[in-house]
Amino acid sequence: MMDGMSPPLSSAGRVPHEGLWLDGFCLVAVSGGALLAGGGAWHRDGIGATPRRSDMAAFWDLATRAWHPLPPLPHPRQGHAAVALPDGRVLLLGGQSADAHELRTTLFWEPGSRRFQEGPPLIAARAQPIAVSFADGAVLVLGSDFDDDLERGTRAEVLWPGASAWEPAGQTARIFHPGPVCASGERVVIAGGRDNGFGFAIVEGVHFAPPLDQMTEVWERDRRAWGQVGPMTESRDGAVGVTLSDGRILVVGGWLSGQVLTTAEVWDPRTGEWSATGRLAIPRSGFALTALPGGGAMVSGGLAGSAHADSNSVELWDPLLGTWSPGPSLRRARAGQQLVEVSPGRFLVVGNTRDAEGDLETTWELWEFS
Repeated sequence: MMDGMSPPLSSAGRVPHEGLWLDGFCLVAVSGGALLAGGGAWHRDGIGATPRRSDMAAFWDLATRAWHPLPPLPHPRQGHAAVALPDGRVLLLGGQSADAHELRTTLFWEPGSRRFQEGPPLIAARAQPIAVSFADGAVLVLGSDFDDDLERGTRAEVLWPGASAWEPAGQTARIFHPGPVCASGERVVIAGGRDNGFGFAIVEGVHFAPPLDQMTEVWERDRRAWGQVGPMTESRDGAVGVTLSDGRILVVGGWLSGQVLTTAEVWDPRTGEWSATGRLAIPRSGFALTALPGGGAMVSGGLAGSAHADSNSVELWDPLLGTWSPGPSLRRARAGQQLVEVSPGRFLVVGNTRDAEGDLETTWELWEFS
């Protein structure tokens, strides 16, 4: 510090954790910054690197743009879901531990003590669960990464505000491996996915998977039941979706017959129908899709182009024109990153990048929408 001046605030850096890099962590916007919790921390093993489930938790402070260690999770976990609640708490759900391929346990992060407390266990154990929250704090969860019970992932459950136990929330009609899941008003929408069936298998070197399904399934909160509405405009495997500020849902990209899709489509809650919108300029997978102030959205990073190399490019979607245009680039090329809005128009980006030697490391940066 010189002449009474504070040092400039950092806009990028390395995420503090034990290990070389992280995956399967959660990142949630909270008052004053963001919460990072759990994940698989990769460590050198003499030959390469192996993952260990982490109990790490850290708070990113918007005011100082610095990370602060928090009391750890009661048990290490990765591949869990996390949602912010309107009272400032964060709910962590399911995932995997060193001893279990899938967990029923849940945790509440309390903003006052900045500690984790055990929450009500899920009805079904779930690895890689999908969770969405409503404005009043109700949380719906579905999905599972394991198929020893083909119907587990299709059975949803809900935790109502103030409740001490989860309740069944109906069963999806057809979706075995759901596409994007987004809340819109009092409804939850599953945008396609893979149809119920025999699960994924490899037989004599041939990969088999349930067929892709364009059907849209909608959970009606007042009826606590699933129904079907109009199909998507095309089949997509591994697409990404986000709820826009006006309640519409934007779904982008994915794969079809081994090709990366550049197409996108929008679901209108007033009609229950999908319509095509503009195409991305660059074919990419592993990108992040983020809602922006004013009803727009951004696609950032991913594996782009014919070489499928990490990208730092950003494309912005205009909600009025339905077109994509270049936006301010990320500081570093990255894929599989997460973004959360930490103040109006400012987004914390956390994900893996490569250092000068080409090794992976987990880094952060602040991206601003103007």
